[in-house]
Amino acid sequence: MAIKITKRLLDAAELKDRAYEIWDTEVKGFHAIVLPSGQKTFYFRYYDNSRKNQRIKIAVFGNVTCDIAREIAKSFSGDLAKGIDPKREKEKLKEIDKDKVTYVHFFEKFTKNYRLIHHKPSTLKVDGYIIKLHIMPFFGGKNIEEITTNDILDFKESLKHVPITCNKCFAVIHRSFELAELWGYRQKNSNPCRGVKKYPERKRERFLSKEELRRLEAVLETEEILQLKSPYVLAAIKMLMYTGCRMSEILTLKWEDAHLVENYIHLKDSKTGERVVPLNEPGRKILEKLERREENPYVFCSQKHKDGHLVNIAKAWQKIRKKADLPDVRIHDLRHSFASFAIKQGLDLYQVAKLLGHKNIRTTTRYAHLAREDLIKASNVVGQVFVTA
Repeated sequence: MAIKITKRLLDAAELKDRAYEIWDTEVKGFHAIVLPSGQKTFYFRYYDNSRKNQRIKIAVFGNVTCDIAREIAKSFSGDLAKGIDPKREKEKLKEIDKDKVTYVHFFEKFTKNYRLIHHKPSTLKVDGYIIKLHIMPFFGGKNIEEITTNDILDFKESLKHVPITCNKCFAVIHRSFELAELWGYRQKNSNPCRGVKKYPERKRERFLSKEELRRLEAVLETEEILQLKSPYVLAAIKMLMYTGCRMSEILTLKWEDAHLVENYIHLKDSKTGERVVPLNEPGRKILEKLERREENPYVFCSQKHKDGHLVNIAKAWQKIRKKADLPDVRIHDLRHSFASFAIKQGLDLYQVAKLLGHKNIRTTTRYAHLAREDLIKASNVVGQVFVTA
């Protein structure tokens, strides 16, 4: 049976008396085996250099998604294209004497068995830069068991001029050593990152006032009338303002996920997982006005690729914020401002958390002081009733 493997397909897969295979049509060799017990497991099948049929287990469905399993299968295909046997490579890692395992060797296992499974492609791409530029040059050739807290401190010192980058590196390194312990490459409770603190980061919050919002809307309207910017860029910025979505969620939105009659957009793969975002009137009107390109499935079409989406609107935003006299407003501050306006309109933190797609309401409590400010004003209004001593 050959068909694109999806969650819906595997959830509905018929249970038979004997195990059977479902083959994916997108990645050659990628398939799932359905057992009579109901367990479904992802595998990758290929021919090695001697033309022998080989199969390598990826993961059990439920522990990983179909998309992640497919990405891992793609990575195995990439290995084959380079002349690397993925099964033999996996066995070689097991054969290496743990006393001689370097950090770079371990990191290959860490990437295949953890990062590729648990991280989104966008996260893998961003982390890829810091791994290549900072982590591997410093730790790559060191023995995994011999890396100490002093090494971590030296690494931290070497990046003190870029503290935020250092903190991002630290998060990757810390998790890698946690799994090095779990998988037996280091002794228990020997994580050299333990006790080392990240550099302090000042949470910068900038909220638009109503007057600033009106200025920004006026600039966007002028840009649209005079056709000074791509209508897709202008519409994307407005959608960020009116929905509170993350930039990646808006730029990658497809028409099939924009339900204008029902007033919502469906985000299949947001930062916090699948979610539905309600469309308010301004947001719905933006999408209704936007031209649909027959050959392009995306709402916010790329200017360079006829079937792609916008990737970067930073330069356009810098020019627009300058015209609106908002030089310190970052594009992500539009999301903060949406939350600010929501609270000032009387929504509680739980509702704001739902609108923003926060998995944990503790993330939303950063806006709690805005609610307190309004409550204090309300209390002072009540206070006018009383006679002061």
